[in-house]
Formats: sequence, structure tokens, C-alpha cells
Amino acid sequence: MIPDRSQTDLTAPQQVPIYSGDLFDPDTSAQPSAVFFRAESQRTILIVDDERVTRELLSHQLQVENFKVVTAVDGSQAINIVNQSKPDLVLMDIGMPILDGYTALRMMRQLYDGSELPIIMMTSNSVEDQIAKCFDNGASDYLAKPIQRPTMIARIEAQFKLGSALSALRESEQRYVLASQGTRDGIWDWNLNTGEIYLSPRWLAMVGVDDPNWKPHGTSWIDLVFHEDRERVRSDLEAHLSGNTDHFETELRMPDQDGGFRWMLCRAVAVRDPLGIPTRIAGSLTDITEGKVADALTRLPNRVLFSDRVERCVEHYKRNASRRFAVLYIDVNDFKLINDSLGHDVGDEFLIQISERLNSGLRKSEAVLARLGGDEFGILIEGITHVEDAVHIAERIQERIKAPLQVCRREILARISIGVVCVNPNNASVDKIIREADTAMYHAKKYTDNGISVFENRMQAESAAKLEMASELKDAIRRDELSLCFQPIIRTNDMSIAGFESLIRWQHPILGKVPPSEFIPIAESNGMIIEIGNWVLRQSCLQAARWNRISKNDVIVSVNVSVRQFSGEDLLDQVADALTESELRPDQLKLEVTESLLMEKPEEMIEVLNQLKAIGVTTGIDDFGTGYSSLAYLHQMPLKVLKIDRSFVSNLADSKKHQAIVRSIIALARSLELKVIAEGIESESQAAYLQGLQCEYFQGFLYSHPVEADNALEMIENGWREGTQV
Repeated sequence: MIPDRSQTDLTAPQQVPIYSGDLFDPDTSAQPSAVFFRAESQRTILIVDDERVTRELLSHQLQVENFKVVTAVDGSQAINIVNQSKPDLVLMDIGMPILDGYTALRMMRQLYDGSELPIIMMTSNSVEDQIAKCFDNGASDYLAKPIQRPTMIARIEAQFKLGSALSALRESEQRYVLASQGTRDGIWDWNLNTGEIYLSPRWLAMVGVDDPNWKPHGTSWIDLVFHEDRERVRSDLEAHLSGNTDHFETELRMPDQDGGFRWMLCRAVAVRDPLGIPTRIAGSLTDITEGKVADALTRLPNRVLFSDRVERCVEHYKRNASRRFAVLYIDVNDFKLINDSLGHDVGDEFLIQISERLNSGLRKSEAVLARLGGDEFGILIEGITHVEDAVHIAERIQERIKAPLQVCRREILARISIGVVCVNPNNASVDKIIREADTAMYHAKKYTDNGISVFENRMQAESAAKLEMASELKDAIRRDELSLCFQPIIRTNDMSIAGFESLIRWQHPILGKVPPSEFIPIAESNGMIIEIGNWVLRQSCLQAARWNRISKNDVIVSVNVSVRQFSGEDLLDQVADALTESELRPDQLKLEVTESLLMEKPEEMIEVLNQLKAIGVTTGIDDFGTGYSSLAYLHQMPLKVLKIDRSFVSNLADSKKHQAIVRSIIALARSLELKVIAEGIESESQAAYLQGLQCEYFQGFLYSHPVEADNALEMIENGWREGTQV
């Protein structure tokens, strides 16, 4: 007799003897069962059956397979056990007194779903309606009596495998949800077979969709893409789905909640079936607007975004001509001077403060400020009535800019030039509006006192004329249209001629005499300045050598060297060739370099100056006082002469500030053992003041205008008062 254990079934059962009966198939009862899965900890199985023999036999078989077993005699007792300590699996008979298996099954399913608690129902036969009823009430599986042990173990293990898979899936889904919630990217998943698309809440928010029920299908999501980008997106997507690329990646624009757009980086990888046919594609959407349309230094919108905003205004204007707007194009004057002389860190900080100062002069409701590149900014002003409205804003900005900027413990005065253009039927395109504003800005820089200029059609004609002039300048040397004139430099101790500054002139066949201020900037911008500069150097040396041979004097010729010439590798060779060809002594040649050029790359400049000194050529600083010299470098440079810029000399009589500057420059030069030339002297009072400061050399219209070479020879032989004006 097997003892009755019905009263101790709630605890782990004791070992029971092997039993062979009709509960198991006699042909398989002695066969070892296959074990497909073993948990890291012992699994607990609850056996629910009103027959004691069944409970005992099933307990024994499961214990052999290393399962922990608890038993219950009916459904009510089983519910209590599940409530108190949930087992890992339930084996439960259908037909039981008090509370049958169907009812107990339904009650257990109210506590746990199938992924949390697998329940296998045991039926006395394989009647289909019983099996169907089991599944309808929530059964995970069923076993028909007589129970075959391998089948029972296999189905139990299958439920545990399924549970583990579901658990892993839930964990993976939780990680996916947490990841998608924690990232700033939008997540999308597209079933290519059904056309269904999952879009994460972040994805919807990024593209301005506030309806969580919006369900795109197929390629309909591409309709949200900016119209100019759609074809490229489709092409990139098709390339990946066709297997031509290992992943899908494209940049596109999509709408935002403000009616504009934002730049997105869309990436994904397709899942393919064994035949390589894509069945699904999933990926992310990343907002890259800041890096795409924001200036890295100032954090302002960049040219891309600015052009887009102007284009939107153009479209609105075409639909409604009353929606006028204006564009301001702003350039920071002499920024290169600051950047080169004080360093790029100071230059960057200067631009940041300029952008902040510009922004402070605007009302956000009326304008958009952008950095267009380098030292250029743009302002879009919407809702104006007349162009004067934009001019008033430009004037307000100029007032804001006047106050000195404190940059890296330095006080720097900023000056800007502003070009203004208002939209009209003749310029209703982005490129033309910005081009006209740029043209007006250059006009403001050159011709206005307040630094503001409104675009006029004649400016475009002038700009076209400059392009034509640049083309013609390339042939000016070949056509022998360039010439030199010379302005004397006077010694103040005996008023004799110490030398001449060589100055270039262009005799245009149609325009006549073109001043250097017109064509030299063009030559510098198109690279012609190197060829022209070399021509000036050669001709100046040839002319000075001729004067000295004829007059038996020792006259020095001063030649201005451009930034590009001095930075080039051929300058020393060009100087040596010019001296050899002309037979001019090296000490009779003086090269003048602007202060800003010397400070651009001071270490390199010192090396070149030392090389020029080694061959005997004198060097000097031109336009001193207009740049930002560093005394740390200036005293290391082998210079001989310092020339005070004419802007300080011309205002000596009326400006105590300029008088103080000139005194300081002469004192500095004396401490550095440099000779001083004051240029631009036009009055006796200026000359008298400078003589009182013991300035060594004078140059200016008071003594002579620039003259031709033959007149210069006459001056050398007879004195400077005999010179004639050119």
C-alpha cells in the first residue's frame, strides 16, 4: 500500500517507490526521458489532481528530473498555493470535486497570464471540445491520459523554454523602450510586407506631429520630407533595399512646430529573408539642425538657414506683395588686421562679442541675425513698409557698435559696414537679394561716412565694371599700360632729397588714369598683385640705377611690397634678380611693408627680414599706427625705417589725440633706433610740429606731388622745388 499523503501535499513530497501502472504507457515507462532545459535554480511544479496515485506517480517522475514538487487535491487548494507562493508551472486535472480544473484555471489566469505561469491541463481523453475549452480558459498546453513520461517532460520543458524566451523578449522590449525614451533620437520600424510603421513618440515630436493616433502606411511618411529632399531620400532608400548599400543613411529636412524645418539624419538597416528579400527596416531619426544650420563659433544661424528664411520670405512676397522685407549685409571692417596681429583666439572672441552686440540692437520679433561666414553677418527684417524702416534699424545697430569692446583684456573699437536691400519685383530671388545687399555693403565701406548704404542699380553697374577692370588688368603689363611715378623723400636736416617712393599708375585706354586705390585691391584679390609687384620692383631698381649713374648721387628708391609678395617663396629671388639686372646696390633699395603684414606671421617675417638684411637691402614699416604691432616682435625685426601713416599727420593741427600718437610713435622709433618718415605733409604747420619732434624725413604734397622719372632726375640734380606734379 502506498500511504495517503493527502494531508502533507503542501510540502515537498518524500521519495516514493517506482510505480508501473496504466497512468503511463507501459512501453515507455522505463525509458529515460530527454531533458531539454535546466534552470540555474530548481523549478517548482504544482500537481493538482484528486487521485492520490496520480499525484504520487507524477511527483516521483518529476523529482527524478530534478524538479521540486508540491501537490493539491483540488482546484480550491491549488488556488491557495498559487496565492501564497507562485510555482513555476501547474499540472492540473480537469475533473475534480469542489472546484474543477476549468474554474481553477480561470481563477489562476486572473492572477497570472500565460507568460508568468504556464498551466498544462490533464484530460482523461483527447476529446476535441475538452481541449478547445482548456485553451479558451487560458491553458498553456494539455496532456492526455494515459500520460507518456517523455511527452510530459518535453511539454514542460517547452513551456519553460517559451517562458524564458518571453522573459527575454520582455526584458529586451523594456530595454528598447528605456533606450528610446532616454535617447533624443526618434525610432522607426517599418514592416515592408504589411506596410505598417511604428513611430516612437520622440519621432512624432521631432517632426511636429502632435496626434499620437496618426498612422502612416507604406511610404506615406516620406510626404513629411521637404519637397526638395524627397527624391534623394527615395533614391537612397531604394539603393539600400536593393542591396547596393550596407545601410540606409541620408540627410533630410522635415517640418517643425514653428512652421520652419529642421535637418535630420535618418539611418536604418533592413532585415532580409533567406533569399535576401527585405522584409523589415528599422532605424533612427537624429536632429542635426544645430550642426547643420548653426554657426559653430557664434551659435547664430548660418548661411544655409539664413538663405532658407529669405527664400520663405520671397515665396510669401510673391503671393502677397504687401509682405515686404529687407536684408542687411554686414561686414566687420579691418577684421583681418585684428585676427592677424592679435591672434585667432582674440579674433574669435571679437566676433562673438560683435554678434552679441548686433543681436542686442535687434528686436527678435522683427529680425533674424545670422553669421554668413568669416566676418560677415546678415539680418533678415520682416514686416517693413519702406526701406527707411530697415535703414533706421541699421542706424540703431551702428550706434550699438560704437562703444569699445573688451576682448581678452584689450579694448578694441569695432567698425562695420552695412548694405541694405529691400525686396521688389526685380530682385525677388534669394541669390539676387543677397548679392545686392553685398554690393551695397561694399559701397558703404568705400563711399559713406556712416557705414550704411542702400542698394541702387548703379552699384550693380559699378560692380560689373570692376569685374571688367579685373579682366583687363591681366593684360595691362603686356599692353604697356602700367607706369611708375616717384614722390621725393626729404631730409629735414638740410632739406635735400634722400630718395623716392615708387608709385604705380595705370593708364587705361578708355577710362584714362585709374588710381591705385581702384585697381590694387582688384589685383590683390585675383592674384595679379604678385606679377605687378615684381614688375614694379624691377622697374624701380632699373630707374634708380639710371638716376645714380647720371647724377653721381646716392639716391634710395622705396618700393611697397604686398602681402602676397612677402608671403611668397620667390621674393628673395625676385629682389636678387632685380638688383643683378639693374646693377643697383642693395643698400640703395628699401622695401616697405605694412604693419599688419609684419604681424600676420611675425616669426616668418623676422626670418625673411633677416635674409633681406643679409644681402644688404633696407626694410621699413609703412603706415605705422594703423595696425596692432606687438613690441615683443617689433624689437626683434631688423628694420631701419618707420613711416607714420598720413591719417595721423593730416589731423595734427586739430587733434591733440593725433599729436599725442605722433609723439609716441617718434619716441618708440627712437627707442628702437629707427629713422622716422612722416608722410602726407601738406602744410607748413604740420612740418613745423614734426621738426620740433626731430622727425628725420618728410614726404608729402607740401614738397612735391609724385612726378615722372625724368622730373625726378631733375629734382635730384637741382633740388626738390623744381619738381612738377604728375
